[in-house]
Amino acid sequence: MKRKLLALVLVLCMTAGAAACKNAEKDVETDSAETEESQEEEKPLGNQIYVMTAAPDHGWTGQGAAYAAAFVDEINLGIHGDYAAVHYIADNGETQNEQVQEILANNDAAGVMFWGCDDSAKEGQQALIDAGIPWISYDRIIEDTMDQAVLNYSGDNWQSGAAVAYYLITHGMTPESTLVQFTGDASTVSERRLEGFKNFLLGQEDYYDAESDKIYTIDDVNGKAWTQEEVDKLCTENYFEYNCDWSNEKAKEYIEGNLSSWIEAAESTDNTLFIFSMDDEMSLAFLELLSGDVFDDSVKGELEALTVNMSAVGGMEEMYAVLRGDDAQLSPVADTYFEGLMSVYYNPIMTQTAIQKLLDYLDGTWDYALGAEDYEPVFIVDSGNAAEYEGFLGR
Repeated sequence: MKRKLLALVLVLCMTAGAAACKNAEKDVETDSAETEESQEEEKPLGNQIYVMTAAPDHGWTGQGAAYAAAFVDEINLGIHGDYAAVHYIADNGETQNEQVQEILANNDAAGVMFWGCDDSAKEGQQALIDAGIPWISYDRIIEDTMDQAVLNYSGDNWQSGAAVAYYLITHGMTPESTLVQFTGDASTVSERRLEGFKNFLLGQEDYYDAESDKIYTIDDVNGKAWTQEEVDKLCTENYFEYNCDWSNEKAKEYIEGNLSSWIEAAESTDNTLFIFSMDDEMSLAFLELLSGDVFDDSVKGELEALTVNMSAVGGMEEMYAVLRGDDAQLSPVADTYFEGLMSVYYNPIMTQTAIQKLLDYLDGTWDYALGAEDYEPVFIVDSGNAAEYEGFLGR
């Protein structure tokens, strides 16, 4: 009886021991899995900065890409911390999508500064979002993905449009005026400039001049806001709109082929002609054609008889030289044919600021919420203040 009792005790001990061993093994497996999961969650990003810019196909874009390349060189020299950097350029969104796939395959990205070429680049931006790689959307903001960018940063395109409206209306533009619009492209850059232009006229947006730190309203220059019907009249009746793809040459084609129609429309109303140009290169196209022999003297005489005012956006040194009176060829053209000529300050040096903001994010110096927007203020440069500024290099 004692032997049976002893045997039973031994069996129970062995059973308990085996169970304890199995439980211990499970605890070890669980701890190991949790450790691996924790390590996966805490896996740090790489130290590679990817800077994606549009191809240098015209003055502003070209200089923006040049500023980006210079900043990338500084990063690789260790000037901006313990990062390396690569500069990608592209002339369309599909190419940028392929570049993003290369970035993902490299598996070393700390972050991306993404200057989208067009809306098709949203596929690449979405891929960065899905991969958890922080990115800044710069200049051509793509609205479908902007909520997931760590920041959306550019010059203030709405204010650029408001500045143009303010300038043209102070020079006499009315709902009956003839308006010629040189649009850049179909991106949010051009869309927002047109929105800002119309919203200023409607009294829905004021123009803040960053140089003088003054705010101007439509009431200040017109006494009251325009009605929607008046804005529609301006932008339909004696209205000519051309998508120039930010191209000096394409703008010249439109000007050469249509100037007589603009003059005829202006002569049929109040003999005023207003040019809403969204870029310096397109405005310079007009000046360059008038300086040559493309148009005969009769056409030039008809234009000179009109009151013509023209805007631009950018800040190219070539345009500033005209505004200062320093361009021996084009300054006299401006004086002869234009009552008013200006360029909204929108300098591509901000490309470097966008890259620096990405570094700030990675270094934890950050006050923005996900999807936040930040826009560089603008102001008007004309013959009165052009001597105070040095423009960026153009073509």
